[in-house]
Amino acid sequence: MLIALLLPTLALAQGAGLPAFTSTPAPGGGQSYTLSLQTLLLLTSLSFLPAALLMMTSFTRIIIVLSLLRHALGTQS
Repeated sequence: MLIALLLPTLALAQGAGLPAFTSTPAPGGGQSYTLSLQTLLLLTSLSFLPAALLMMTSFTRIIIVLSLLRHALGTQS
């Protein structure tokens, strides 16, 4: 019974934090990130690229569709 009460305190004595996700000041004055954090940031930014591409090209699609509609209705340009 005494061992069961002492085990959680031993587990709480461990150091917290992930040493792989750290940033340190660079010698030239910026931030230096670990490789795992750089990979995480790269993959996150790559996941937003298709959405950004679709947002930028929707204006062109709308203009083309409205132009085709204008020609189909026979209105003046």
